[in-house]
Formats: sequence, C-alpha cells, structure tokens
Amino acid sequence: MTDKRKRIAIVGGNFAGLTAAIKLSRRYAVTVIDPTRHFEWVPNIHEIVSSVKTPQGLRLDRAAIVKQAGHRFLRDRVTALHSAQRRLATAGGRELEFDACIVAVGATWNTHQVPGVTRYAMPFRNVTDAQAIEHRLHTLVQQGKPLRIVIAGGGIAGIEALGEILRRHRDDASLSIEVVEAGARLLPGLAAALDADLRRLCEPFAVKFHTASTIAAVTAKGVRLADGTRLRSELTLWTAGLAPPALLRESGLARPPQLWADVHQALQSRHADNVFVIGDAAQLPQKVGKQAYNAIDMGALAAANVARFLGGRALKPFRPVPKPVLIAFGDLQTYLVAGRTVLASKVLAGAKEGVYQVFMSRMAPRGLLTSLPATAGRLWQSWRQLALPQLLSLADFRKQPDRRAVRLL
Repeated sequence: MTDKRKRIAIVGGNFAGLTAAIKLSRRYAVTVIDPTRHFEWVPNIHEIVSSVKTPQGLRLDRAAIVKQAGHRFLRDRVTALHSAQRRLATAGGRELEFDACIVAVGATWNTHQVPGVTRYAMPFRNVTDAQAIEHRLHTLVQQGKPLRIVIAGGGIAGIEALGEILRRHRDDASLSIEVVEAGARLLPGLAAALDADLRRLCEPFAVKFHTASTIAAVTAKGVRLADGTRLRSELTLWTAGLAPPALLRESGLARPPQLWADVHQALQSRHADNVFVIGDAAQLPQKVGKQAYNAIDMGALAAANVARFLGGRALKPFRPVPKPVLIAFGDLQTYLVAGRTVLASKVLAGAKEGVYQVFMSRMAPRGLLTSLPATAGRLWQSWRQLALPQLLSLADFRKQPDRRAVRLL
C-alpha cells in the first residue's frame, strides 16, 4: 500500500532536530538522519574531564527516541541537499525525497585555520572528545609528566573545562594552566564581573590568563601566541569558537557574505521555502545565542511551522525567550547569569544538575527495559557526586558566605 503521508526529512538529531521530530505528528512520514548513534547532553561534557560523569550518563539512543515518536531514524550523513528537486543524498548512497526539510546540522570545530591545530590540539565538542581529554590527563599523571595545559578559548566551554581540571588535579604540584582568550576578558558577551570573580578564584592555583591574545600556531611542544610568546604544553585544549558545516554553503542555504544559513524569523530559509533551518546552523534577522535552550525552542516551532507550511497556513515567528544561563566552575563555584545580573553559589550546582536530569528523563525512551540500568546509574552518580551534597546544605543556604550577587562592573 502506498504511503500517502507528506514526507519530512530532518537532517541532524541533536537538541533542535530531535525536538522537532518528537513534536511532529505521526500523520507525517518523518525521517531523521544523523551519522552517529547517540544523542549527547553536550552542556555537561566538561564533567567527564573530572570523571564526575561517565559517557553513558550523557548519552541516549537516537533510534529509540525517534522510534518512540513514531518516526524513522537513518544512521547516515547527508552529503547533498537539493531543495528545488526536493531530495537529498547521503554518504551511504541513499536518496530521499521530501515535501519539507528541517536542517539542524549544528556547528563544527573551528580551528580558525591556525597551523597545527588539527594535528596537535584536542577538540572539546562532544563526549568522545571529553573522554580523550580525560584519558590524556590520566596518562600524563601515570607517566609522571608535568600537567602543563593550554586552553584555547575563555568562553563557557573553556571556563567549564578549566573548572573540572582544577576539581580533579589542583593538588598536583606539576599543574600549570594557561588560558588564551582573543576577547578583552573572560566569558565575553556576559557580565564583566565574571572575569574578575574567576581570576579571584584561580589566584591560589597555577593558572594564568592571556586575554586580548590570539594563537598563531600549535606545535607538539605547545603554542605560539601572535605576539611571539611561547607557552609550553603537554595538552592543548581547543575550545575557540564554532564554524558552519559545509552542507549549508554547498546546498545554497548560506550564501556569501553569510556564513550560517540565513532564515526568516519563522525559521524558513530565505533561499528555499520548503526548508527550515534551526539550532546553531541558523542565522535569524535578530541574533540568537547558540545555546541548547534556543535550539530546543526552535525545534518545537519548526515542527509547528512545517505543518503550517504543508497545510498552506501562515507561519509563526520565532520569539526567543530570555533564560538564565548556569555556568559551572568545577566544585569551586557555579554562576547563574540572567542578563547583567549574576548570582554565585556552590548550591547552584544542584540547579544545573536538575536541568540535566529533567531533560534526560523526558527524552529517554519510556518502557524500554534496556534503558533502566543507564538511567538508574545516571541518577545515582549525579545525586551522589553533585546534587545531593549541595541540596543537603540548602537548610544553611542563607548562612553560606559564598551566596552572593556578583558586583556588576
């Protein structure tokens, strides 16, 4: 029997793509295409560096999630998207036709074309990257080598990685860390007071910050800054920015001078009305932060707007809702940032952990016995190591000297 349902292809199965799939009705023939097996809770990969979390605790099976939503999952990589012909091709040699397509391909590792980065630096984009970094740190300790580390990038990823390295290794006498940030201060784009507070917390440790600095080259022995300064390193961790996937340009969704796929406020491509681009890959008329919560909201709206598009109805605009950002700095501090207001307290680690637990519980396929061990293990480890110690201190929250609003500068 011929399937007469409208066909929707979703390219990418992370926050935005999976949310769209879950929201789409089974009256559509939906196919989610992604080259990897697992969805990963990327906002907490820094905790793998300190072994607070395990890889299995941050992963869910994409195929099971998509199947539970009543759709089809295809483990493959899309290599070409032809919107005018309403079809796409994959690395596995498949061709899929669609009536509408949602592109949620995210972002890639941005080396900024700095010589030596791909060969000598370690990326920090996913669970596998975090595992490799943790293994490298463990190997250096086992071999008795000095823990000389350079972190390229003082944004959220770099700062959270720094916090976890200090959590695990700050008592090692050989530890020295150099953080290089191109901006004038740490965590550029957020409240300026965070820079001063992070520097204060790092004063007891061998941590040095190089702001308003760029890296000219990475070698096997370290990095060379643009001003000629050389920093020795046994581990160079590269967290310096995001780059657009080539598919955006090759499919005509991103056209010069744009790097990302430019879309209308309704998330519909400006170059193909049957394509919607969401998550990190999208560039809206009004700039939206490349954060997981925005990707989730985009995914939900894209699902609704695709249904409206296929039904010939008017589309609704994406209206980002400001949400506070939680930034963990190991076991030394956690910040809640809402605009220019910053609250700092170790107790907030429990709040960050709660966000992770709620989302993973909602996404996890229900009724699957095979998911129970991983779920139980994730809950126990998280509560034992993070949430429980902080929540037990809530009774004394008002007495804690670290419970404060960071003074805004």
